[in-house]
Amino acid sequence: MTTRQDLTERSVTTLPPTGSSASAARRIIEAAIGEGDLTPLIDEALLLVTELVTNAIVHAGTEIQLDVETDAHTLRVEVIDRTPGLISPQPPSETREGGRGLLLLDALADEWGTRHFGWGKSVWFVLGGHEPAEPTPRNRHSPDQSRPARNDIGWLASLPADIEQLLTPEQVVTELLHRLASGLGIRQCWVYAQSPDDERQWALIASHDALSTAPDVDAVRRAAERALGEIPNTTVLLLALKGSSGTFGALAIEGGTDVDAGDAVLIRLVGERIGVVMRDDRARAAQVRSRGSLALLAEASEMFAGTLDVQLAMTLATQLVVPRFARWAAVWATYEYLPHMTAVAHADETRTHTLQTALEGAEGNALAGRLSRELVEQRPNLLHGSELPTELVEERAGSVLAVPLVARRRLLGVLVAGRPAGATFGSDDVALLGDLARRTAVAVDSARLYEESTSIARALQASLLPPTLPRKGVVEFGARYAPAGEGNEVGGDFYDVFDIAGGWGFAIGDVCGKGPEAAAITGMARDVLRLLMRDGRRPDAALRRLNTAILDLGDRGRFCTATLGTVTPDADRLRITLSLAGHPAPVLVRAGGTVGFVGTNGTLLGVFPDLDLAEDTVILEPGDALVFYTDGVTERRANSTMFGEQKLLECLRGLAGHSADAIAGLLEEHVQRFGIARDDLAVLVVRCTAENADAEPGRPG
Repeated sequence: MTTRQDLTERSVTTLPPTGSSASAARRIIEAAIGEGDLTPLIDEALLLVTELVTNAIVHAGTEIQLDVETDAHTLRVEVIDRTPGLISPQPPSETREGGRGLLLLDALADEWGTRHFGWGKSVWFVLGGHEPAEPTPRNRHSPDQSRPARNDIGWLASLPADIEQLLTPEQVVTELLHRLASGLGIRQCWVYAQSPDDERQWALIASHDALSTAPDVDAVRRAAERALGEIPNTTVLLLALKGSSGTFGALAIEGGTDVDAGDAVLIRLVGERIGVVMRDDRARAAQVRSRGSLALLAEASEMFAGTLDVQLAMTLATQLVVPRFARWAAVWATYEYLPHMTAVAHADETRTHTLQTALEGAEGNALAGRLSRELVEQRPNLLHGSELPTELVEERAGSVLAVPLVARRRLLGVLVAGRPAGATFGSDDVALLGDLARRTAVAVDSARLYEESTSIARALQASLLPPTLPRKGVVEFGARYAPAGEGNEVGGDFYDVFDIAGGWGFAIGDVCGKGPEAAAITGMARDVLRLLMRDGRRPDAALRRLNTAILDLGDRGRFCTATLGTVTPDADRLRITLSLAGHPAPVLVRAGGTVGFVGTNGTLLGVFPDLDLAEDTVILEPGDALVFYTDGVTERRANSTMFGEQKLLECLRGLAGHSADAIAGLLEEHVQRFGIARDDLAVLVVRCTAENADAEPGRPG
């Protein structure tokens, strides 16, 4: 970098902390560049000095010293304020417009830096430092002129491409305003535009004289939307900025009603250029919002697809909204329009409990009840924060959007989202939250239906199994049951233990299929076998009577396998009589570890009117156990390998000597670890204990 030497001109000017100082600084730079024939540096110099002077006015608020030095090829500018402190650059983001001053210096200046004093600080930059081969001639005004020639339209309405790409849209608009003002001798001018959050609200987004009193925003909006061309009862000229959806902004010029025809044409050209910049920025912002909305909805769909829990679905909805969409969110679930708080989220986690407590209180319930009634028509409601419970002081200063959770024309709840003071909800926000609410409602409805069907299935399945298993004297029972479905289907496997004269009766079976039809056969089989055995029927006779009952059902019948038997204490032993109807043979586990299948298999039930059944008797000595099971045990698969009978025998051999409950539990554990469940599993164990004492009922499984 060439060192600056042989300065030929220097000027030091003190500027007041007013908005006009930026314009004065620009005029000083234009004069210095004109005198030094540094015309190629004009764009960078004006942009940088405007940025530095404006920042000093806004952040320091003191008098500013502008030090300008030039030689034949170099311009050095230093802006000094009288407030000590640090100058900290802040990196820009996609949504942040400020913090780019030092980035512009770094991109455009040949040299730059900062200085700090006990009474203030400064930022300086150098442009040039090398002799250009052929300076590009540009139509510039001479030092004694107050503005550039009118035919220099390119300078008024455009910036060099390499500079414009470094600026935010707001900075481009501000620079165009400065050029318009300096080129046409305009003292004050402003640009207004619709708020990105609410199209009904307008705001001042750029000005040439930052600290001057700008025209009233509402007056500008009304005049621009009515295309009046000026604000009534003022000297402010108004140029409406229009897009495909109508008027979205305006360029306002103080004293503009007195401009001549030539200046009016230039004003319109610059205004159209500003409109193009703003339209492009609005389109970019809309695209960013659209991408964000699509990403949010896609994430919501993915998360909702992975849950069948009502509470979790509503909690996910609030967590998706906060903090990307709102500062806080809550969901009231409604049952017959009686809402209750289900989920709450807050960007400030320390306020979550306060928010939840308030919304669950009397005022919160009253608000929820009113919203539930109003949202029956499925229309979002935009509320003022003052309608929230009084203890929510911070949230009451903001705005609230409430949308219904509706699925299958039924109101399932109300989703509310709140933003802090100064942040409102626009039409895009309402549409986005509405889409999210619809996805939430579908997820909640699906989860609620699943929970209802699962609850019914569990209640029905529980009614088909004994609540407790007896243990008395030398007899001990153990059992396990594990359905293979998702939890909302009733399985076809069952077991039962019940009192009969002189001992106990037991049954284990497997009805073909699942669901209500299989449950109906299971319930009938359980009740019929209990009734017949308590009437004194032998196991084989009871099974034949059940077979007749199933066949009488016709097409509604289901074939099933079953084992029915009796357990009779005989001193310190157990006598077991059993009959198998197409069911897997039980395994006799001797106390010493010997295992083997026992029993004579017969015809399954519900297929043939005549059954081939037999009765077998097994004597259990102390420590012996008889293990009954359904085919969900032996047919459990790990890829192409079945658990099978041989593995069953090996497993039970290692369980000899355990209690009946331990045998049932450990067998189930071995089977569950072996492979994926494709069928229900039921295990029933009868064991002769070594002790003859009454005990509490055992665990049913």
